[in-house]
Amino acid sequence: MSIQRPDGLRSAPAIAKSAEVLSKATSGLFRHGLEQVKEAYILFPLLAALLLLVIWTTTLYLINSELTRAQHSAAMASLEIGATYEAQMLRAVHEIDQTLKLVKYIYEAEGEPNPLPRLKERALLPPALLFDVSVVNPEGGLVAGIRATGNASDSDELQTLRHDDTLSISRPWKNPLTGEWRLRFSRRLNAANGTFSGIARVEVDAAYFVSSYDASKLGDQGVLALLGTDGIFRVRRTGESVLAGDSVDYAALVPDTEDTRALLSANGWDGVRRYTSARQLYDLPLAVIVGLSEEEQLAAVTRQAHTYLWRAAAGSLLLVLLVGLLSRMSWQLAQSRLRTAEAQAQLVAIARQAGMAEIATNVLHNVGNVLNSVNVSAEVITRKLRNSKALGLGKAVQLMNQHAADLGHFISLDEKGKLLPAYLSQLVDALAVEQKSMVDELEQLTKSVDHIKEIVAAQQSYSGASSLCEAVQVQQLIEDAVRMNASLIAARQITVVKEFADTPLLQLDKHRVLMILVNLIKNAGSAMDNKPDRQPLITLHTEMMPEHTLVIRVIDNGEGIAAENLTRIFAHGFTTRKDGHGFGLHSCVLAAMEMGGALKAQSDGPGQGAIFTLELPIKDC
Repeated sequence: MSIQRPDGLRSAPAIAKSAEVLSKATSGLFRHGLEQVKEAYILFPLLAALLLLVIWTTTLYLINSELTRAQHSAAMASLEIGATYEAQMLRAVHEIDQTLKLVKYIYEAEGEPNPLPRLKERALLPPALLFDVSVVNPEGGLVAGIRATGNASDSDELQTLRHDDTLSISRPWKNPLTGEWRLRFSRRLNAANGTFSGIARVEVDAAYFVSSYDASKLGDQGVLALLGTDGIFRVRRTGESVLAGDSVDYAALVPDTEDTRALLSANGWDGVRRYTSARQLYDLPLAVIVGLSEEEQLAAVTRQAHTYLWRAAAGSLLLVLLVGLLSRMSWQLAQSRLRTAEAQAQLVAIARQAGMAEIATNVLHNVGNVLNSVNVSAEVITRKLRNSKALGLGKAVQLMNQHAADLGHFISLDEKGKLLPAYLSQLVDALAVEQKSMVDELEQLTKSVDHIKEIVAAQQSYSGASSLCEAVQVQQLIEDAVRMNASLIAARQITVVKEFADTPLLQLDKHRVLMILVNLIKNAGSAMDNKPDRQPLITLHTEMMPEHTLVIRVIDNGEGIAAENLTRIFAHGFTTRKDGHGFGLHSCVLAAMEMGGALKAQSDGPGQGAIFTLELPIKDC
């Protein structure tokens, strides 16, 4: 019985493979997108958008903060002015009511039908210029008055005071002669039996109650008003305009709470948006209204907001223009880079060939220096082989072969045979000395060949800049360099002075240091060619500096170096000799730098000799 795998199980590997492919594709797209974003012509607009967001967010935040602060300040100012105005109106109305109570007292307590003269004598009446105090009978006829005139009584006033002994405040009316709005404050006068017998009045110009309007605080569109609990404005002032008599919804305007707040709304009487605060006067049928125009109170903030917006807009425009210019330049630069990359790809091949040529030149130059030592060793070995004592051994063996039949008799009795044992003994000693000499020379030859191998290996590994450190005796290393230049030194009869400091075994890149020393000694020897007036001299000096640095100086008394060439001599291809190539010092300074050191040249000028100083830090390799 066969068991079939469900389709879902069979497709699981395919699903996993598809998911892996999708993941790789997504990752590739993300990396490609990231690389694109790194391009300046794309990155600049993104940064510009971010900066624009910051600029406008900051600008709008500042505007909103300033606006909120200004709104709060306007509301607080409305409340403060309202509290001051409330105190002023309470004092003014209480002073008027106090006058009415004095008239009422004199009238009722002393039975004086005309109490005004007596109050005037006692200076208890308010200024007649502002206040008109009068007494009228129950029918409204004038009994007495400061100005000796009186207006007809209001029927509502008479009806109210017949049944109530509270302060009555009339609705405003216009004086037909002056056109000014007037207000009347009244109290009931009682006869001795308590019946209604008249009315005490104080009439005042309604503008008196809004005379404290201060344009510097309220502006030209502010409002200062007295509103009756019946919803009738007793007086209202906006700027220089004084009005009265119009009605509003008292309950909507004056809150029925002790928590007074300044509300921003459009006032129903003129449609102007104001921060309006309303307070009912204690124990009086009046409320004070104070309003500050939103437009005037926020004018400075609005101007500042416009300034912020203009600055932000100008900055944004400048940023957009700048980013547009930079993006265009970046795009052009990217296109130039593409063209440059194409050209560079062609130059790389040429440069690689040139680099290989330079490396080959350096190898040949340095190998050539060592080959001089190899030639010297080979010539010495050849000369010793040509003049070897082994030729005498052949003659002795030939003589012994001639007397092989009577060899014992020949050695014992023949005159020549008697000399043969002593001759062979001397020949053995001579051959031993000769062998040791040739072994030593072969060892030197082997060292030179090894150095050639290291030169080639070092040049082959230039790209990795690797080095091999080993324990080196500096004095022995210099001796090897001198020996490799032995033919040059002998040919020019150069005296070599060695001033070696006591140094322990040091960890150095032996073959690089040896290559530098061989080149420096060879150059020093070559500098003696045109100086027959002096004994050629090369001084080799070593010392250890306190900062754990090895210093090797090669000093000659040769032709010297001109001041303008002290730095140029290390350039590739620069030389002052007809047979020079300009490769040696260039490769030396590169090798010194790769070891973390430095190679410096010093000379007082032509004919004054030269000093080459090699400084190498001693560190763990």
